[in-house]
Amino acid sequence: MSFKRFRTFLFVPVCFILSSVLFALVTSRYDRRLAVIELCGTIAMSVIYLVWTYLSRRDFVKLVLGVATKVDFTKKRSLKSFPMPVVVTNSSGDVELFNPLFSAIAENGRELESSNISDFTSGVVLEELLSCQGINVRYDDRYFSVYSGETKLKDNTYYIFYFIDDTELKAVSAEYRLSRPSVILISIDGTDEIQSNYNGNDYAEIRLKIDKMINEWSTSLNCICHKTGSDRYIMVVEERSLLSMISSRFKILDDVRGFKFNDKPVGFTLSIGVGHGDNLPECEKNARQALDMAQSRGGDQAAVKKSDASYEFFGGISKGVEKKTKVKTRIMASAISELIRASSDVMIMGHRFPDLDALGAAVGISSAVSAMGKPVSIVTDISKSLARPLIDRVIAEGKQSIFTDKASALARITKKTLLIIVDTHTVDFVESTELLNKASSVIVIDHHRKSVNYISNAVIFFHDPGASSASEMVTELIQYTDTKQAFGKLEADALLSGIMLDTRGFVLRAGVRSFEAAAYLKSCGADTVKVKKMFSSSFESYMLRNEIVLKSEMFRNCAVSKVGFDSPDIRVICAQAADELLNISDVDASFVLFESNGTVNISARSLGNMNVQVIMEGLGGGGHQTMAAAQLNGVGIDAAVERLHDAIEDYCSKLTPVNG
Repeated sequence: MSFKRFRTFLFVPVCFILSSVLFALVTSRYDRRLAVIELCGTIAMSVIYLVWTYLSRRDFVKLVLGVATKVDFTKKRSLKSFPMPVVVTNSSGDVELFNPLFSAIAENGRELESSNISDFTSGVVLEELLSCQGINVRYDDRYFSVYSGETKLKDNTYYIFYFIDDTELKAVSAEYRLSRPSVILISIDGTDEIQSNYNGNDYAEIRLKIDKMINEWSTSLNCICHKTGSDRYIMVVEERSLLSMISSRFKILDDVRGFKFNDKPVGFTLSIGVGHGDNLPECEKNARQALDMAQSRGGDQAAVKKSDASYEFFGGISKGVEKKTKVKTRIMASAISELIRASSDVMIMGHRFPDLDALGAAVGISSAVSAMGKPVSIVTDISKSLARPLIDRVIAEGKQSIFTDKASALARITKKTLLIIVDTHTVDFVESTELLNKASSVIVIDHHRKSVNYISNAVIFFHDPGASSASEMVTELIQYTDTKQAFGKLEADALLSGIMLDTRGFVLRAGVRSFEAAAYLKSCGADTVKVKKMFSSSFESYMLRNEIVLKSEMFRNCAVSKVGFDSPDIRVICAQAADELLNISDVDASFVLFESNGTVNISARSLGNMNVQVIMEGLGGGGHQTMAAAQLNGVGIDAAVERLHDAIEDYCSKLTPVNG
């Protein structure tokens, strides 16, 4: 018997017997008759205790044997012959009884009578075992489904656990899951732009090596890979191979990105879409949607569409490739013009708290709508706009009637109303979700990397993550319409201010198309001095912005500052402070946090070394690689800072060095 059971059942009576015998010996020195009486009493009490213990244990065993009827056995069996491992514990989970089958599975030198039930259930404690209607556990190299029962004996509670060995069943189930097929679609990004930089022989050699890299990668993972076009591949993989890809974070992305030819980086990247499904056609359909998502976010990443329709992204650390051709823009301009002419009126809407890019794009496209003879209005809350200088300019020129609020727009919208959304494509970020849901025809014009919750019912989804701003996209559209006569200096200034905002004065994401758009706007009468004044701020705002910069702290090469004051222009001030923090040496990204109406808002900026869009997506936000934001509800600003730190750590941990 173990010391534990000795301590529980025999320690007290043994101490009592020894004490009684000792007292009898002492008494015998003075009165032998009295000593004999004491010894007889001790013996009688010992016999009574042993008989009582025997009868109590016999009743307990009978009760355990009776529990077997709870598992649909027509004939009562004893605990010893029970056909599955059984163990009985007390209310603390300590083992009291067990049958030979349970002893057989626990033969590893363990003293069963001194064990707890959690020792055999992968550490699952008694309370959790009792709260589940069966639970899966692992003991050594075997798997069991454990079911429990409860009984009482003389005010004591005992629990009976039945261990069903289903190791083989679980092995078959695991093999089934790991062998389920998934479809992967791969596209090589930027082939047209890169091909123009090499002669035919060199480019053919480069493509041969890229093909070899992809084929070797697929072969190492036991996948079926087939080339379906000059820059397209399709793969069929088992779940076990896909899990290996995910664990390595799709290493092929880094290999292709770091590929060099004659010791010079080529610039190729891959877009990968992974689709799950109940059958191969569904897998292929989901893979196409995932590939479209990866390409819409700028490429150089893998998008995995899960069974619950959510996405998981890997990569995406490089900048999007700027498309030098404007064929798509010309086609879109023609299609948008036709929809405008076919509508009764047009409403234009940006994102909440619209900035100069959103409002500038709205003002620019409103001029094209007016030239086509259609009533047009811009839906915005003027009191919450971050582009107040542009609004004042529009009002000063007597065009304030172009603005309307959400309530008026909802009252006037009809089935023939065309709704144009600019500078956002996310359902949750638009100025009015009610207006979006009520609109029959929707056009989206946006440059941000595609998010999961995008507007899926748009008639035209003009999305170009390679563009610097929505204002740049609208400027290009206007050049392919016959409405230039309505395009004046106000519209040119509005669009130029939007481009300057998102490129931060033509410093970030400013490509060839950005300067071409700016040159066109300048030829239309854009005044750079007036545009510059739209970015000016008051002396008070300037001092508050400097206070934010002064109180910032460094974390993983990121400047993080939390705002402790309130101001009517808090959003503009914080956005400007986030830009200002990037001027500090060794700052790769900046984050400014402020509270407003119980919500913590985060303005994020970077110079391109860090993808703040990915970091903000981890907090439920989004944006662009160098400009993003997020809102956290129900948390304090200190807790929001901690969550931001965790998101930055998570982002940094996922980065892998580029080979070569």
